[in-house]
Amino acid sequence: AVVSTQSTGYQRDARGEEGTNLKQIHDIDFVKMFELQYPKHMWAQVDKEVCRMLRECFKSACSLPPPKGLGRSPQSRAIYAVDFMLKWEPEGKMVPQMLEINFNPDNQRACKFHPDFYNHCLTALTRDQLKGLPVTEI
Repeated sequence: AVVSTQSTGYQRDARGEEGTNLKQIHDIDFVKMFELQYPKHMWAQVDKEVCRMLRECFKSACSLPPPKGLGRSPQSRAIYAVDFMLKWEPEGKMVPQMLEINFNPDNQRACKFHPDFYNHCLTALTRDQLKGLPVTEI
C-alpha cells in the first residue's frame, strides 16, 4: 500500500457554527504551523502513527475473504481519502483517530495545491515506481 503525502489542513472558527469561514492550509504550511504550536510533537512522528493506523486498517480490511473483506487482486488499484483528527491521550501523546475513509474521493483540493497529484498517484499505482514521488509506502 502507498500513501500520498498530500494533505489539507483546516482551521474552523472555535464556535463551530454553520457558515463560519474555514481556512484551507497547504500541507507544507500546516506542518510548519503544527511544529511551532506543538514544539514537543514533531509532525514526522505523528505521520508515522498515521501510517501505522492506515496499515492496520487495510490489513484488517483484507484479513477475511470477500464478501466480508477486501479480496486480493494483482490488478487492483484504488485511491482512498482518509479523514482523521488528533486526540490527546492522558500522558500527553497525540494519537490519530480515523473519522472516515472514502473510496474514489474528490481530489480537487489536492490537485489545486499539487498539480501533479494524479500523475504521482497513477505512477505509483500502475508502475510500482515510488522513487522520487511524494508518497510513502505503508
